[in-house]
Amino acid sequence: MIKTSLLMAVVWPVLILGSCDSGVSTGISPDDPRLQGTFTLYRLDGDRYPGDPIPEGAVLLHGWPILQTCPVEAPGTRAALLGALDEGIANGGGVPVDCYNPRHALRLQSKRVTTDYMICFQCRNYYVWQDDKQIGGGLISNSPKSTFNAVLENCIPLD
Repeated sequence: MIKTSLLMAVVWPVLILGSCDSGVSTGISPDDPRLQGTFTLYRLDGDRYPGDPIPEGAVLLHGWPILQTCPVEAPGTRAALLGALDEGIANGGGVPVDCYNPRHALRLQSKRVTTDYMICFQCRNYYVWQDDKQIGGGLISNSPKSTFNAVLENCIPLD
């Protein structure tokens, strides 16, 4: 009984504070220009390769079918996603694996440019697209995966 009470005394404040949009350090400045404009997280079908037949009615993002679209409005959630992305890229060393089956994408859209981060956590590779041109990429750790999945699982689409 004491263990349960102690656990609840520790867990509840963490859950409540963690759900707030402020007070959580992400390493992202509120002035970061990437936080401006439209912000969308996607779940992709990484099992279909570009060039394979396109399923009827499928919407593609750089050749990959979109399974889920999640508009991200909350500033704290945006900062958490960017913080996780930046941390994953900073810690993405190692030997690349040749598979690239992206199952996540993050789109940052301003008035001037659209930037997409297409991510395969299976092989730890990511590519960056600006508008319709691939401009870069590299290795990414698996650390952002849990943050991305949590946001997607709790997403309420704006229909």
